[in-house]
Amino acid sequence: MSQYLYFSNATRFMESNRIEDVVNNKGQLFRITYQNIDYYFRVLRPTKITASTNEIDISIDDNSYTIERNGRTWIFKNIDSDNDFANAIGRLICLRYRL
Repeated sequence: MSQYLYFSNATRFMESNRIEDVVNNKGQLFRITYQNIDYYFRVLRPTKITASTNEIDISIDDNSYTIERNGRTWIFKNIDSDNDFANAIGRLICLRYRL
């Protein structure tokens, strides 16, 4: 049986993106619109992201996930879920960090 992720509509609140939160390992807050729904997620350990990064830890709705690079696309690691969503997140991070 496949394990699917359920991502709630995170527009009900806006988390902080203050420098203190980013520095204190809460990570940088991002917003992405996917299938006409806004989602907020955090990149955990953003200082570890470089051009050779193949895995990125993210937090969505207080749950931690890992996305990994598979060629030129991004997929969720160790779970069977909406990989188009993972790819959209990965592309957003690549644009932000100029990867």
